[in-house]
Amino acid sequence: MNQYNDILGANARIWFYLRENSGKGRGIADSKIKTKKILSKADVNVPKILGLLRTQKEVEEFEWETLHGNFVIKPAYGSGGRGVIVVKKKAKWAGEWHLMDGKKLEVSDLRLHCSDILEGRFSLYNKSDSVLVEERIKIHPKFLRFTKSGTPDIRIIIYNRVPVMAMLRLPTEDSEGKANLHQGAIGLGIDMATGITTYGVRYNSPVDKIYDYRRKKKIKVNGIKIPHWKKTLLTAIKCQYAVPSLEFLGVDLVIDKKKGPMILELNARPGLSIQICNKSGLKQRLERVDGLPVRNYKHAMKVSRTLFGEKFADKVTLKSPHDRKILKTVEPIKVHGGNGRKVEMLAKVDTGAARSSIDEDIAKSLGLLDSDNIVFYRTYRSSLGREKKRPVVSVTFNLNGQKIMTEVNVADRSKLETKFLLGKRDLKGFLIKVE
Repeated sequence: MNQYNDILGANARIWFYLRENSGKGRGIADSKIKTKKILSKADVNVPKILGLLRTQKEVEEFEWETLHGNFVIKPAYGSGGRGVIVVKKKAKWAGEWHLMDGKKLEVSDLRLHCSDILEGRFSLYNKSDSVLVEERIKIHPKFLRFTKSGTPDIRIIIYNRVPVMAMLRLPTEDSEGKANLHQGAIGLGIDMATGITTYGVRYNSPVDKIYDYRRKKKIKVNGIKIPHWKKTLLTAIKCQYAVPSLEFLGVDLVIDKKKGPMILELNARPGLSIQICNKSGLKQRLERVDGLPVRNYKHAMKVSRTLFGEKFADKVTLKSPHDRKILKTVEPIKVHGGNGRKVEMLAKVDTGAARSSIDEDIAKSLGLLDSDNIVFYRTYRSSLGREKKRPVVSVTFNLNGQKIMTEVNVADRSKLETKFLLGKRDLKGFLIKVE
């Protein structure tokens, strides 16, 4: 992590952010049953409930033999993956199943485990609990390559409707097939703009490579593309709209082979290890969206991908510092318009400017000033001392073979030769040739 003062600590998380989650919101997140009901009404995909068992009698009378396989048993008020049994398929004889790690269970084993759940052994508050039997997610083929047992999942932190940070969690043998970092799962940071993995950690130590079982070799942790990334972000955003009493929220989801993103659970007290996976602190990201007017789903996604997209494309392919691309003081770029148009123009490279800027008339003609594309307004003081607001918009452009998604100021550049200015924020990874 580059800036230690940007790390969100446990005390700050409680004092500034968890306090914004009401008791009602926490109650919904703590109950997987309530969560499923509310999210289903909000048209959010959740695993289907096969059984809800509240008493020992219901456990004994439940027709376990009718379950063909591909099901999960979990406590309704559990947390951290405790008490979860994932069944992969039926065994040879009726009333027997194989778990994800190949172990075999019988009906008596399932009933005994359900008894432990009812007694509250795995519940969040050590109180009596209920047993939830639900369908097992069919893992997307992209993730089958990276685990022998368990289901990889994605954690997304949402604040003020905006996804601010995400990670992919890969189960290991140490974690017993569970996507829990504290038990030994591998965590990979995810770039919010592209859905591509960036860094890896295990037990809070850096991981450069993971094993690809399909290729039968180790591959780099960066550069893995998450399937359905835009839909995944949209699904996470919908969760906070469905439970508005949770302002600071962790959304755990999986990518199903056929159904796409599906919600596993909501977490009203998300942990902070996600910062290590991303080599980035949460503090500044949360502050950037605090109080920001978010108009709708589309705007929330635009803000997330624009503000928190990493300039890391060269890190994935760059073999040595000598391979860095060299820019002149004036470079041709191709700007992508919100209306589908792409316009080529010359851009001035200015390392003295913090942020890039685009001419107002050009931005208007490309549809970049549409309300959903305006990330926020920046207040500045004119030469006459008057305060004015300048829109900051989301812009995607191509520069020297690299696609860059960023936020730029909109300004009057009608009297200048170049209608686009490249600030140092968008020049990371390049070398500038002084002419």
